[in-house]
Amino acid sequence: GTPSGAMHFRRGDVVPVMKRSQYIGERSPWIELPHDISPHFERSAIVTMRPLPPDFVAEAGAPEEFKMSFSFINDQFITPWITIADGQGGYLTHVLFTIERAGDQVTDVSWQTWYDKAEEPPEHMSLEYRFADAAQQDPRSALTALFAGSLLCAAVGMLAAFGESELADAVWGPPADRGASRRREYKGEA
Repeated sequence: GTPSGAMHFRRGDVVPVMKRSQYIGERSPWIELPHDISPHFERSAIVTMRPLPPDFVAEAGAPEEFKMSFSFINDQFITPWITIADGQGGYLTHVLFTIERAGDQVTDVSWQTWYDKAEEPPEHMSLEYRFADAAQQDPRSALTALFAGSLLCAAVGMLAAFGESELADAVWGPPADRGASRRREYKGEA
């Protein structure tokens, strides 16, 4: 769900994203992605970024993994460490971020990754941003709501049919007596 202090966006607004990396046991501080490679609300796009620092390229073939994490909207949605280079010649080439929205708010961020084997690290990796309506992304919840609504309608229909049946008359008495309050006549002092 969306936190109560969630940001509100208009179409085209920059959705803030930060990244940090981990290599040889060291972690970098969070750094904001430049606006030209950040997602823009309700605008799907594919951008490229340099995945590895220049000194890593010089050390290609090192057995250490290089990992990166992304933080969306002031730490509301943070990815775990995503392997950029596995130290075995496998490199991340593409990340698809699916950004779910409800109205003018982001409600979730999910991601998929693609890797290639190569002798040299790639100069760029692509980041793809797709925006999706949160209601369309969760068909299980929609089906659950539909099922619950159907059960409610069936229950109301059955109660209405039961109310007109002879069984109801036997249980609750004739319709004229149902719901009538019975009061004793007040016999006060005269």
